[in-house]
Amino acid sequence: MDPAMPFHANLQYAGVMPLELYPFRFRDPVTGKWVRARYKATLESIRNRHAEWEVVGPAEQRTGAGIGFNPWYKLMTHAEIRAATQAEPATDRGPLEMHPHLAVPPAIDSLEAFLVRRFLRRYIAYCARRRRFAQMNGAARLFAEIPAVPGAPLA
Repeated sequence: MDPAMPFHANLQYAGVMPLELYPFRFRDPVTGKWVRARYKATLESIRNRHAEWEVVGPAEQRTGAGIGFNPWYKLMTHAEIRAATQAEPATDRGPLEMHPHLAVPPAIDSLEAFLVRRFLRRYIAYCARRRRFAQMNGAARLFAEIPAVPGAPLA
């Protein structure tokens, strides 16, 4: 809880009191037109921000952790993530892996290899005709990495 907030707001964020958020619309001070807000807010925050406004729907009740998005809230700091990946946890699973799906790349079968190689051959020719040499070189490198399927026609 933030000590700078009023006491009732601290109770709302702690989940003791439900937070009521209202959809609303307000009059744009520049154009004078009514604009429907793209977010829901409490009556107090709407009153503080807009001179002319009105509620356009029923209130939404929120309690506990579902208060809303906070861009400054971090689940773990960088140092905690680094410590978690290097230290041995108490479980028998071993150290925490950040991207386990990248440890063993998925294998492709012969049909997929054939289709990818066929597409890449045509894409290399397309890039050469359009004088896109950087894309052509990247596709050629990828083409060389894909294993050739035995017995399959090349083009």
